[in-house]
Amino acid sequence: MKRFTAVALVVIFLASFSVAQDQAVMKEFTRSGYMSGMKLNFVLLIDKTIDIFFPESSRTAVKEKADSGTTLFILGTADKNIKLKTNFVIEQDGEKFTGSVTNIKNFQDGELAKGEKVNALLQLNKKLNLTHSFTIKGPDGILDFKLTDVGIRMLPN
Repeated sequence: MKRFTAVALVVIFLASFSVAQDQAVMKEFTRSGYMSGMKLNFVLLIDKTIDIFFPESSRTAVKEKADSGTTLFILGTADKNIKLKTNFVIEQDGEKFTGSVTNIKNFQDGELAKGEKVNALLQLNKKLNLTHSFTIKGPDGILDFKLTDVGIRMLPN
């Protein structure tokens, strides 16, 4: 019985540790801002964040997309009825990049009802230098994305 209790405690500890690790990763690689009439979360996709958000069955495809160019996962919920616009420009070191948006859920130009959730991928055709900050410019908002030193150390080599 003592052995079972010890094993159970180890499992609970590891599960808690995993959740804490996931939260730390999300803190480092997520930035939020009010754009397109709603609060949007932009998550920089690297292996660690892909593993958190995507089921195993789709991870390989998402990782291939992220490997070919900097990719952000967009999440949000409309806090009122809005007219959604999905055109974004990324700017880094004076260069501008137009990202292509892949709609996963409700992320397309048009009407969006209060409470509707959106998910999408915003992909660039180039890898950004993630040690430098970049700016995401939406139809009616701007968001600065700068990784902390901790985030930079978490990047894959």
